[in-house]
Amino acid sequence: MPHIVIDGYNYINRIKPGDVQNNANLEMLRNYLLERLFNYKRQKPNKITVIFDAYKSPSLTRQRENYKGIDVIYTKENETADELIIEWIRRKPSGMVVVTSDRAIIDEAKRYGIAFITPTKMEDLIGGYKNEDEEDRTSKTIKKGNPKKLPKKLRKVTRDISKIKI
Repeated sequence: MPHIVIDGYNYINRIKPGDVQNNANLEMLRNYLLERLFNYKRQKPNKITVIFDAYKSPSLTRQRENYKGIDVIYTKENETADELIIEWIRRKPSGMVVVTSDRAIIDEAKRYGIAFITPTKMEDLIGGYKNEDEEDRTSKTIKKGNPKKLPKKLRKVTRDISKIKI
């Protein structure tokens, strides 16, 4: 079963949830995202972790909570969600799928052969709106060898991503 790790604020900033975005504070936006993920999780029981930055908060430790079966982590003081996600990627856990549009995280995921999708692609999976400007990042690899066969890493990524589709 895939473990979906989401860069929380990156996701919120990439997806414009219409009415919620217009007059919402940060807590409302987080709750909106978590509720959408909960509805997705009811249909597809994947493990989901959402990591939010608490970079400027005075907390000396990471804060963890469970929102209806979704693991929510707030980073500690002087730590970003990006740093924590990259740390997890370097451990190379099997079945991990990272959801972000952050270039540094995507590059690290590619380097370690970890599957990744963009927030707009994840929105498509959970029934959100599709942003036509966002392209599939996995299609930009240079192929060597048999032109009809994807490289081994991309075949693995495709298998991992296909496991989370509705």
